[in-house]
This record gives sequence, structure tokens and C-alpha cells, in this order.
Amino acid sequence: MKDYSNYHNINTNDKIHRDGMTLLEHSLNGFESYEAFVDSYPTPIRVLIYQKYDSDSETKRVIGHIADIERGNILNINKQDWLVVTIPEDNKIYRKADMKICNSFFPAITDKTRVLIGRDDDGRPVYEEVEQKVNVPCIVEPSISINTDKVDQLLLPKGSIKISLKYAKYMNINSNDKFEMYGNRYEIEDIDYSKVINEIGIMVIYAKKDVKES
Repeated sequence: MKDYSNYHNINTNDKIHRDGMTLLEHSLNGFESYEAFVDSYPTPIRVLIYQKYDSDSETKRVIGHIADIERGNILNINKQDWLVVTIPEDNKIYRKADMKICNSFFPAITDKTRVLIGRDDDGRPVYEEVEQKVNVPCIVEPSISINTDKVDQLLLPKGSIKISLKYAKYMNINSNDKFEMYGNRYEIEDIDYSKVINEIGIMVIYAKKDVKES
């Protein structure tokens, strides 16, 4: 970055900010940038992507405009969904954060409505409850817990999974709710909201295979 201390009649901070924004725009419009769709919005943005660890890593570093990068954002890049999993680092010019590839979809229920399907023999209306469903991109991992009786003992997953997804209020994400995934039925044991701030971020679902339904 240039030294502007000897410049007269110039706001140094504004000059540095303008130069930084110019460099960012050149990079985002360059050959190495990618087109991304944020949270299914139809208008694409441009981002830069770097390897976080190695070429096979499922975690990458994303850089973009401050307004475009937030923990919990789902970025669709080259028809693949990525979930921003860390709080972005912000230097007032751009933001960078880690994102992880989504490997599944959570069958979320957004609403339930009554639909008229006919009338009974007495002419009274008959309704059927219809669920409004949406497949939410998510990250599914085996769930490993610690035995509280023996602190050093890890309990390997026995049909238990951990699901990370963008925070939102869904009708079927509550303790003891059940859902289907990978051809199995699961029951929600717990939900971790510690990575949600002001209703922005990611929530983590801990679920176990519903043996009774198997």
C-alpha cells in the first residue's frame, strides 16, 4: 500500500479505501473469480475462492463484498451449494470467511395449510392438511459424543448424525420431531443455536436413528 503521508489536501483514509475497493473490483471481475448465487437470490454476485487446507479439502476460503458474506449464507457456485460456517473477517473493504460443501438436503417444513378436498355425506366440507416443504442445503456428519460417566470415553455414532444448516424457523425442527433422510427415519435429540447471533448464522441439529420406525 502506498504512503500518502506527504500528500496535501487529501483524506488519507478515503484514498486508501478507494484504492482498496478498486483492487477488489478488479479481482472480482477477473478471470479467477466465480459467479455465486446467495441464498437462492436470482441476481448473482462475484467471489474469490481459495483453498483452505489442500486441494481435496471440503472447506474453502471465500472473499467478497461485505454485504455478500455472512455466516449462514448458502452460496451456490457451479451448481454446488456451500455453507458459510465462520464469522467473516471484515477489513472495511471486503469480507472473508470459511465455507464448507453441502452434502445433503434437510426436508424442512415451512408451513401447513388446510386444503378443501370435498364434502361428506351431509354436505360439510372435508379438509386435508398439506405441508409446505423445502429442501434446505446442509452439512451432514456422523455425530460423536462424550460419555459423561467416563469423560475420556468417546461414544462412536450408532445411527446418530449432526446436521449444520442456515438458521431459520421451521415447523419440524424441534426436540423429538422426526424426519427422513438417506432412507431412514431420525428423531431430533437436540438443537444447538450457539452459532446464531441476532437470528443470523447456522444451527446444528443432533439426531438419532428412530429404531422403532426401522
